[in-house]
Amino acid sequence: MSDTIQFHSRVGDDGVLNVQVNLGRAEAKKEVVVTIEAMSTSDEAQQAGAMAWPDFVERTYGSCAGLGLERSDQGAFELPEPIA
Repeated sequence: MSDTIQFHSRVGDDGVLNVQVNLGRAEAKKEVVVTIEAMSTSDEAQQAGAMAWPDFVERTYGSCAGLGLERSDQGAFELPEPIA
């Protein structure tokens, strides 16, 4: 196996990183090398932002429902000329 598998995980409060990766039976009993590389602060911030987005949507979805907002008429869609 010469593939590189990359995934992001977080070290627990106890300082222990638990990793379990299913490589399939074909890779059974083969030796592997695991390299630990700490993420930079900007990488952590970017990942935290990506994880925060679903939470933001959950917290704000429907928050304008009682404001009486309505979508105005969008008009007719103009069809393009057919290609000959």
